[in-house]
Amino acid sequence: MADQDNFDRVNDGGYCGRILKGNFSETLKKRVSDYIAIFQKFNTLGNPIIPYISAWSEISHSDIWFEFAGSRLFNLLNCDPCDAARMFGRCVTTRCSFGDQADNDLAREILSAQEIKAIRQKLRWESQEKGAVEAVYQLALPSGKSVWLKDQATVEHYESDNICLSLGFLTFVTREMNAAELKIRTNGEQQQYKILLENQIRQQNKKIWQLQLDIMYRLTQVSELRDAVTGYHITKIGHYCRVLGKSAGIRGNKLKLLYYASPLHDVGKIGIDEAILKKPEKLTPFEFEQMKTHTMIGAKLLSGNNSDLLKIARMMALSHHERWDGSGYPFGLSRQEIPLVGRIVSICDVFDALTSERPYKKACRMDASIAEIERGRGKQFDPQLADLFLKNIPAIKKVQEHFN
Repeated sequence: MADQDNFDRVNDGGYCGRILKGNFSETLKKRVSDYIAIFQKFNTLGNPIIPYISAWSEISHSDIWFEFAGSRLFNLLNCDPCDAARMFGRCVTTRCSFGDQADNDLAREILSAQEIKAIRQKLRWESQEKGAVEAVYQLALPSGKSVWLKDQATVEHYESDNICLSLGFLTFVTREMNAAELKIRTNGEQQQYKILLENQIRQQNKKIWQLQLDIMYRLTQVSELRDAVTGYHITKIGHYCRVLGKSAGIRGNKLKLLYYASPLHDVGKIGIDEAILKKPEKLTPFEFEQMKTHTMIGAKLLSGNNSDLLKIARMMALSHHERWDGSGYPFGLSRQEIPLVGRIVSICDVFDALTSERPYKKACRMDASIAEIERGRGKQFDPQLADLFLKNIPAIKKVQEHFN
């Protein structure tokens, strides 16, 4: 009976396969014949799925051929049944295979027609090893239209015949794939817009940063004009603070902020009477009380903006005269109550004041200045920062030499 079925299939004008009329095992021929009989029941033009049986030889590595395919495929490709496999291969423009993700819009692998041709044998081996095929093909039809077909099939290997069979169905998924493609394209456009926006924000931030630096530079210039003797003091402080800050473990943007903000620690002196600033003698208690207000004036001048740069500068202006033992001003803070940046500036400020000439004093020698920092350790200064400062005296000397 099986032989008669095979004879009928071969003599059917629609049969364009090779197995039923070739020198193959009866087992393989019966399998093909049985599935042709089953798939013919699905072969109606109104059926949304297209059944097929395809095959390929492991020896000749020839093109895949159809043992059977639904009539709808021939109509779609506008070709003779015996030319369907060749036309299908010619029409394929894209092959997508998908992973097991819940979101099936995420393709695991997307191949162009050229790439498919280059790795055709590899794809066959993979499907043979897995025993299944699941992929989506985009076809550019002779009519000019584009469709997507989902291929789901079982792959069987007949070792004695060196033949592989693919038994499956093609399903139209054009609407779903177009929606997925639109989603990917939309996401891509959103990503491009996001990148563009981020670049614009980055450029704007650079402009704002530069504007802040310009404002701060101008403020330090005003300080230098009012107190020319201490002008270089303002500049050196930034370099001293960077050396000490780096040694204390400050890195990256925080170190950059420390360097740029520290020259403004004395900006409040803009509000101090020039006669007090330039007085060659020791200040009277009243004058000293006036001088002490430069911390509050500086903080007020630097308020009203919450940028990181100005926040740190404000903190420095307000806290650089606080002392580790709590005897400083304006609030009498002690130990860790004093912000780290204030403790750093405090040491650098005093050291530079000691080693610089003032209207009321001459510059101290380096050894005397170092001794003063040692004496202030644990009293005026954070002891750990004082130790780090003294450890970095060679770098501090280089800054001094540069500006002197």
